[in-house]
Amino acid sequence: MAEPAKPPPAVNSLEQEAKDRLAAARAWKAQWELDFRECYFFASPHRQRFMNSTSQQTMSRIQDAAELNTDEAFILCGDFVTEIVNAFMPEAKPWCERGPGMDLPVEVWNKVKDDIRKGDQAIFSAMKASNLYPEVAKAFYPDLSIGTVGLWIERPHPKSPIVNSAVPLRELDVNLGPYGEIDDRFVTRYTRNVHVRELVGEDIWNKIGGDLKKEIKEKPKAHTQVVWGFWRRWENKGDECWQHVVMVGKAASNLVHEVEIKGEGCCPLWVGRFNPTPDSPFGLGPLIQGLPSLRQIDEMEMALQEHFDLSLRPPITYPSDSFTNVEQGLETGFAYPIQPGQEGAVKKIYDVPPAQEGVYAYQDKLKKLRKLFYVDMPEQTGDTPPTLGQWLDEMARAQRRIGTPGLPFWRDLSQIFIRYKYLLEKSGGIMPVEVNGSAVATLARNPAQAAAEQQELAEAARTAQILAAMFPEEWKINIDGRDTIKKWLDKARVTLITQRPLEEVKKAVDQMAQLVKGKPGGAGDEGGGMGP
Repeated sequence: MAEPAKPPPAVNSLEQEAKDRLAAARAWKAQWELDFRECYFFASPHRQRFMNSTSQQTMSRIQDAAELNTDEAFILCGDFVTEIVNAFMPEAKPWCERGPGMDLPVEVWNKVKDDIRKGDQAIFSAMKASNLYPEVAKAFYPDLSIGTVGLWIERPHPKSPIVNSAVPLRELDVNLGPYGEIDDRFVTRYTRNVHVRELVGEDIWNKIGGDLKKEIKEKPKAHTQVVWGFWRRWENKGDECWQHVVMVGKAASNLVHEVEIKGEGCCPLWVGRFNPTPDSPFGLGPLIQGLPSLRQIDEMEMALQEHFDLSLRPPITYPSDSFTNVEQGLETGFAYPIQPGQEGAVKKIYDVPPAQEGVYAYQDKLKKLRKLFYVDMPEQTGDTPPTLGQWLDEMARAQRRIGTPGLPFWRDLSQIFIRYKYLLEKSGGIMPVEVNGSAVATLARNPAQAAAEQQELAEAARTAQILAAMFPEEWKINIDGRDTIKKWLDKARVTLITQRPLEEVKKAVDQMAQLVKGKPGGAGDEGGGMGP
């Protein structure tokens, strides 16, 4: 009697959910893959252009890279990354700060804001000490120009520094959440077996099944697929909660690790989008938008090169019973024997007309592309150099243009700041700010927006000048100079100027009063002044 067939192993519901979410994210990328591959052709032709995460990258040379005729995308993408980094996250100064959260009373914020400012300084010190900025430069080119970029921010060991790793667009799969932001996010990497243990960590390595672990150990040169997945658990309303899964190998049941992580900034996989759209998880960057112009420039360069080739080596005719076979053309510096009377038999079919500059000119297209990439610096349009005011106006106009699509991107960038805050709080580098045992809600703010607040300072200065001139005595009596100075420094975000404690100020005032009393003619002089 035959044994009954064994039922198929039960599929873990969480594993099935992870695979469904990953499949949906890959379906989104499949719609954009041709555009991504063309962007890489123009801006980074030697990189892998198999953009779907289901295929393993190859080490073979990409042959069609030699077909590229223009290098304009190399220059534009490099300038764009430089412009974005300097505008939104300059290394030399703080580009993010914490401000009072929603419904936070002013008196509570005033109690903790000094501690928060110190914590912000520690966060940026940690950023400079880590490899954040070198890795950002690697991750942003050219993916940020395409519109979507990924970065892994993690502390592998409690005593190790924070490590940042660029996630190429090929490995990244994302999907939108209920509020239009990036929710589901996956990284799929085909890593050499010799690196699997270090890559996944000891905790996850110990959870891998025996057969798969044995295969990984016995074939160190082979590759194994590792998938990290994250998505929000929206049912948890009290705190930011993410579901984290790790899947290793391609077996039917390969979920080896799952855990819920909580806290603002707990997700190590950061995804940023430049110029996002509400109906797609991918940003619409300037490189995708500029593809039509780049195609035309590439065609013009190829046509111009062909024209030069015709001018240097025009088509020729020769008698079929002549001296030799020259069907492949004549080579420079070679001597060819001919029969008597055939001296003029080899000749050009026609004279190639000279190249006309207007036919191959594409400066207008380059100008539009530079404007599209926000790297169109102010130009001198006439014979007279622009004045300083005109130059500054042009610069301000360029900054306003990049600010519109850049605002959503900066909101994504602030999550890098929040991630560092989370890691430092977890390691004890900074302490969470609490009042009465409860954490104080804070929001990341862009200090670049302080330019708008400078107008408020200018209006306050102008008002002070007018009122102090009109009502000098009333002005001195009614205005609290100490509190005004403090608010002015806070609004201007000046941290190098320090106010003395109130007790020292009182001592200094008393000393000045005693000096005034001791002077001849002062209030303490009983003689009322110099006598005869």
